[in-house]
Amino acid sequence: MVKYFSEVVENNAKTRPDHLAYIFMGQETTYKEYNEDINRIANSFLGLGLKPGDKIATLLPQSPAFMNIYMAAATMGLVVVPLDPRFTASEMAALCERTTPNLLISLAYPENIKNNAEDLIRQVHFDHVYSYFGAFDYEGSKPYETLLESSSDPVPENIHPCLDDPLIIIFTSGSTGTPKGAVISHKNTYAISKATVDAWEITCEDRVLVNMPTSHVGGTHDLITVQLYAGATGIITPTFNPEEMLDFIGKYKISFTGGVPTMYRLIFKNCNVGDYDSSSVRTLVVSGEPSPPELIHTMKDNFPNANVVASWGMTETAGFFTFTKPTDTLETVASTEGKPGEGFEMKILKDDESWAKAGEIGELLVKGDSVISSYMDENDNKDAFYKGWLRTGDLGYMDEDNYLHYVGRSKEMYISGGYNVYPLEIESYLNAYPGINTSAIIEIPAEIWGEVGYAFVVPEEGVDLDVEEIKKYCKQGLADYKQPKKIIIRKDIPKTLIGKIAKQEIRKDIKKYIE
Repeated sequence: MVKYFSEVVENNAKTRPDHLAYIFMGQETTYKEYNEDINRIANSFLGLGLKPGDKIATLLPQSPAFMNIYMAAATMGLVVVPLDPRFTASEMAALCERTTPNLLISLAYPENIKNNAEDLIRQVHFDHVYSYFGAFDYEGSKPYETLLESSSDPVPENIHPCLDDPLIIIFTSGSTGTPKGAVISHKNTYAISKATVDAWEITCEDRVLVNMPTSHVGGTHDLITVQLYAGATGIITPTFNPEEMLDFIGKYKISFTGGVPTMYRLIFKNCNVGDYDSSSVRTLVVSGEPSPPELIHTMKDNFPNANVVASWGMTETAGFFTFTKPTDTLETVASTEGKPGEGFEMKILKDDESWAKAGEIGELLVKGDSVISSYMDENDNKDAFYKGWLRTGDLGYMDEDNYLHYVGRSKEMYISGGYNVYPLEIESYLNAYPGINTSAIIEIPAEIWGEVGYAFVVPEEGVDLDVEEIKKYCKQGLADYKQPKKIIIRKDIPKTLIGKIAKQEIRKDIKKYIE
């Protein structure tokens, strides 16, 4: 085991110096060159007076800048606070006030990102500001490239962090209110990276498509640190685009890639995969939410050389936590999220605080080296742990083979007429209806029933859905208490950074979306 996470890059630079670390916009960077860039930036940070434990904020897409800064912080014990570019300046300012970063490195292009960043700079004081791909109209800012002008010598040994030291603070989506800062350590990062590489047999010969947001564990851990731990080559692209993803797979011979179900639906809706060379893909991951069997089979049909695998994880587990095997059947991938990784533990806690047996639904509790030991704010730790186990707020059950069957969020479950209703079950049923891209069930107070569900449905592009036909479909396959009381078809629905419907945003202004 390494002493701090970026040591994996140092080791790759020593053992395979000429092996490609990443490719960005056609430009290749070897592990030797990558390690030197990390050292240059770390030495620049030292020159600015930054010290272990200090925080740096980033407002960056997947890019060499983020790759360099992330690992430079890791090598000298700084803590990265990645900001979500879809947040308003005020929302980002609130997070910065809570984390107090000394330095900001931000994209300065296009205009809306630049304006948002400059608004943030006016609201929050940073000792140092750096711009990437453009310049700010701010007197104290400097180009990111100036950070690469320092020595490429390693930083002093005595400033390297320990495995238990924090590496990054990623804020949860805030489904329960104010976003919680999950403090992810070097140990957490190493554990998830090792477990993923071991479970899916990723090697240094793999090429990983790195296209998930840097403010999400899907980007920072499921892709970047997994790739670095394996010593593989990352193909970096700032955003997800269906056509570009397929083009990159053929052009760069991508062998490992993944995404949430929405991403795959967009690919199959907008592209003819047969027009592209996808023969290099050997591992295709689907995660973020359960996938209907139809989607899993479509994935396999369009990527015939790939093993389709599924996973459950969360910010607090630093990413993937359960894994289906590459040899599992498509039915297993469609119906389960796999079993906990090597050294990880999961139990199901029932409402009476007894441990569930196989097949019994309860809350998922997790333990292991990838699980955070604390949130950033002490108040968020209240009720977050149970006898040394992290309470996930997710519902599910384990089968006889210790595979997880995910049911939904415990806080999303509602009671209608005395019956427990799990929105995920209804959403999965709706999403199988022809022409529906995705859906969300929101609980609404009801005088007689207590609560009822409203279905928000997003149609596929160019498809006209009929509410009455969808109601008939629901009557055919759902018990009466599960059937949505109202079905609302909308294209302009708020979504999270990874493409899921942002239920909390709908709840905040429910009347706007109902009318």
